[in-house]
Amino acid sequence: MNQKLRHQLETTIRVAQCLLNGEQFHVSDSEIECMPVPVTTKTMAKTKGLVLKRGAKRVGTWSFQLATGGKGRGDLYLETSFKPKEPS
Repeated sequence: MNQKLRHQLETTIRVAQCLLNGEQFHVSDSEIECMPVPVTTKTMAKTKGLVLKRGAKRVGTWSFQLATGGKGRGDLYLETSFKPKEPS
């Protein structure tokens, strides 16, 4: 098994274990692709017309490299923690 595949599997297992134990996790850059369940940030959900449900809790954080050279960060929520935005 190559190192990249091994790292993906280890990340998936670590995140799944954190979710099962109710603990928060942290992933960096492309590790976001290793999620065992669908997760999203508030910003990504907003572009889909979704809002966070009342009482929803963050399950983890994600840090990533920006194209401008800086670092970005986002809170991750389960996709089931969002609902369609009510029309105004």
